[in-house]
Amino acid sequence: MTKTMSDSNNFELIYFNSRGFAEPIRILLHIAGIKFKDTRVTRGEEGFARALALSPGGVLPVLRLNGYSTCQSKAITRYVAALSGHIGRTLEENLKVDMFVDEMYDLIIAYDEVVHEQDPKVKEEKKIKAYSKDGYFRKFLSRLENMIETGPFILGDRMTWGDVVIMSFLELKQTPGYGRKDLLDDFPKLLTQYESVRGDARVKTWLETRPQTAK
Repeated sequence: MTKTMSDSNNFELIYFNSRGFAEPIRILLHIAGIKFKDTRVTRGEEGFARALALSPGGVLPVLRLNGYSTCQSKAITRYVAALSGHIGRTLEENLKVDMFVDEMYDLIIAYDEVVHEQDPKVKEEKKIKAYSKDGYFRKFLSRLENMIETGPFILGDRMTWGDVVIMSFLELKQTPGYGRKDLLDDFPKLLTQYESVRGDARVKTWLETRPQTAK
């Protein structure tokens, strides 16, 4: 039998002390029952330099598997989802899940103009525009809403990593000072998906016990 990188379950996940791109990975590791070292670093400190040195692409998050380092959040999340059984059962189901995840990441990329804006006044103006009635946030959410078929999850009654990714980022975008609490008021299927993921007993345990961060 071929030995895999996950055989000894020696995991370390390295990211900032925030939810961001690492939170779906943390959730999936937790619900899979995989013990991992949750290393959180701060820019400019020694731990951050170590993290970048370990990352093959010089970006975070980094997942360390028995001394082997990987990066890129989608690749890591998909890998951990395979370990936990939260992927599709067929190529077509996996294609569908990937479609939702890519749509969510397109929204994240679009919102980078707000995240990386240095001028506080311009940042707030961009944020207001993004969340406005005619802003791109609602357009992306409308597309995701229309893509959901029977629900509550992407694949009907089976939760996948795509559902976890969407919940995690929508949670972040509803955080006071970082988004809007009424974000999902006009999107009932997305709201049901969001609440269904958070209602999973294993996810709920993680949400209740994880380190508390501003975002």
